[in-house]
Amino acid sequence: MSSDPLEGGFFRRNYVREPVLLADSVRARRRLARWFWATKVGDRNAFAVRMERLFGIDYPTGFEGYVHDDFWRDEDITDVLSGITLWLQMSHLRADALAEVRAILTEEALRYRIDAKGGVHFFIDEEFERSIQSTVAGLGSPRFIAANHALENALSNLDVAKQSGKGLISGTFEAVESAFLTIISPTSHDRINLKAIDDHLKPKLLNHFSGYPEANDKVDRLLETFKAWVKSAHPFRHGAGFDQIHEAPLDLAIASAAQGLSFLRLFSAL
Repeated sequence: MSSDPLEGGFFRRNYVREPVLLADSVRARRRLARWFWATKVGDRNAFAVRMERLFGIDYPTGFEGYVHDDFWRDEDITDVLSGITLWLQMSHLRADALAEVRAILTEEALRYRIDAKGGVHFFIDEEFERSIQSTVAGLGSPRFIAANHALENALSNLDVAKQSGKGLISGTFEAVESAFLTIISPTSHDRINLKAIDDHLKPKLLNHFSGYPEANDKVDRLLETFKAWVKSAHPFRHGAGFDQIHEAPLDLAIASAAQGLSFLRLFSAL
């Protein structure tokens, strides 16, 4: 669901959105450094020592001791996210500190969430995050530029400010359709349909899996799964009457998108 611009809201908050939720952000790191200094409770040097003891990092130092800004700016994102949890807990999980750091992750479109005890987690889960990363890597070829762009648009629907299960499903379908048309080209087909799947995708898959026993049976089963996914996505790809519920539940949309990501990875290998 898209959110309306807030009266009196900052332009960047109202209108500037990242195309997808990010794994890292320079702006977020700057804000985390300022958040760290603004939180009055907690011994900052003790924080540095504990980061070294717990995670084995080489905490940045200078002539006058620990350089905390360099930690938030330069350390690996996994250590920065762990640092958020440690600092929240050293600050006794103060409500204002927790609320501010949650706002930073949301406003800077990072794909993480923070639980009530200060733990940082992937916005969906680790498996879905890894699936996104491997799919994006597979679509790195210039021939998949349209599919990659469509996937970015699809994933933007996970943004908490404008979350849409329907958008996630339809955008993922567009990405899959673009990749599908790329790998079966040149043909007269301009969309995914049963004839295009059987006439053009099936031969490519049979060739790809020709070295495996019973390849024909494996491909037939795979195509049945693909056809079922295509059918399941169709209700969310078009408009609906006023009295119809058309927004997809987020858990359903994530399940559909996860399947779509797997087909994208397969197509990028063909």
